Amino acid sequence: MIAIGDRAFQRCRSLVDITIPESVTVIGDRAFADCRSLKSITIPESVTAIWENTFFRCEDLVDITIPESVTAIGNSAFSGCSSLVKVSIPESVTAIGERAFERCSSLENINIPESVTAIEDSAFERCSSLVDITIPESVTAIEDSAFAECRSLESIIIPKSVIAIGQSAFYRCRSLERIAIPKSVTAIGQSAFHGCRSLENITIHKSVRAIGYGAFDGCDKLRIKRPHV
Repeated sequence: MIAIGDRAFQRCRSLVDITIPESVTVIGDRAFADCRSLKSITIPESVTAIWENTFFRCEDLVDITIPESVTAIGNSAFSGCSSLVKVSIPESVTAIGERAFERCSSLENINIPESVTAIEDSAFERCSSLVDITIPESVTAIEDSAFAECRSLESIIIPKSVIAIGQSAFYRCRSLERIAIPKSVTAIGQSAFHGCRSLENITIHKSVRAIGYGAFDGCDKLRIKRPHV
């Protein structure tokens, strides 16, 4: 066996665990989607990519180790894995797709490797248990809704490599108290920090040329500083 095809085990709702043989190089779209009893899975080193919706809504999946052979995590790959507490992303991964970890409501922290250059749309949206995250220097853009409604997120460090903060990027991150926007940022998107009601201080540098509609709407405690230099 060299491949597990699209939807091969979709909706096998009594499937608890599975071991994929070393001969497999491809796990297709929705291969294990809606396997709601799946608790553990071993992905072999032979697999090079996790495609779209592969583990979509595997609600009992607690942790998963992604091997060094994987270079891409597809759109919605782990979306709705509400029991997922821990995931290890290796340095080999260069792309984390849209909604890849959306609604992983038990995920508390995650390390994004230096190999990743962009955090795509809604990648971690509604990860309601996520407390902190470190974005590596390799990332140049935080895309739309990337961390929207991460309601436990208290702090985040945006590296100097980032030039744009997308629309609704931190929308309704209600526990976010502090954030440092580096001088490299030139644009803050529409509703980027909308509803961040715990946010008290933020410094906006002269490098920022555009602040979108409602970017800080509902930030009741916010004091904005603009440095003189």
